[in-house]
Amino acid sequence: MEEKLEKAQLMARFKLMVKRSLSQSVDLERLEREPAYARERLAEIEEAALDEDLLVMVLRLRELFVPLAPLQLAEPEAVKETRNYKMGARAW
Repeated sequence: MEEKLEKAQLMARFKLMVKRSLSQSVDLERLEREPAYARERLAEIEEAALDEDLLVMVLRLRELFVPLAPLQLAEPEAVKETRNYKMGARAW
């Protein structure tokens, strides 16, 4: 329950700070439910922000609402099986 209250307070402070600092509005419901909107809107606010506290809020909200893309690790090339004739025909 305390975690929900903390999240709600953070979102409320964020909305008010964006309104005061940037004269812009943020749809909190969309921010919470739509990761694409959250990613785009938080990036816009991050670029426009001149206040450190606002940037910290952007980072905290991004952590909450924008899922991390899975890491794309390069797949190792398939190891070619080669025949080893050092031990004769049975070495395979």
